[in-house]
Amino acid sequence: MLPDAVPAPDLLHAQACLIDALSLTLQMRDAYTRHHCDRVALLARQVAVQCGLDTAACEEVALAARFHDIGKIGIPDAVLLSEAHLDDDQRAIMREHSTRGEHIFLATGRSDAAAVARIIRAHHEAFDGSGYPDGLRGDAIPLGARIVAVADVYDAMTTTRPYRGPMEHEAVLRQLQSQAGTLFDPVVLGAFEAMLGRNGQHR
Repeated sequence: MLPDAVPAPDLLHAQACLIDALSLTLQMRDAYTRHHCDRVALLARQVAVQCGLDTAACEEVALAARFHDIGKIGIPDAVLLSEAHLDDDQRAIMREHSTRGEHIFLATGRSDAAAVARIIRAHHEAFDGSGYPDGLRGDAIPLGARIVAVADVYDAMTTTRPYRGPMEHEAVLRQLQSQAGTLFDPVVLGAFEAMLGRNGQHR
């Protein structure tokens, strides 16, 4: 006899617990990365709203942003926690986190797992095709990944790291603007700046 179907409320609760468990795993692996991901999720959701995405799409973007670095749980300490600039071999290892993250999120079995995992995989693609892991260019990069890319770099540059202090908000925006059309989608970057201006956000 087949077991009864899991009631929807229980399924939703189980999915929420799974997400919390992933967050706790990331927290225990590297607290900075977990808090960085949480901040990027907040920024990315607001940018998705600014871009006019519907509620479901905004939630997918926010969830992907929250776990865009989940693949770092599989990166060795010597690379993940290094306070020095990484050499070529170490950078190659670090770059594996986007595909590792894709595989981890796919394993959740959520109904949105494929869409979220696709964003996680592509969050280091560059608008000009110079990114990784697939060298996607322009609109071939999922919009959610283009959003996460901007939010990710902004937060990373405006927070304290072992090898440097936080950069000033205006200096970071100038750097982001200098990479419009190369690293970042100019339209998404414009939406990001409009969102910051609308919300009066700065660091």
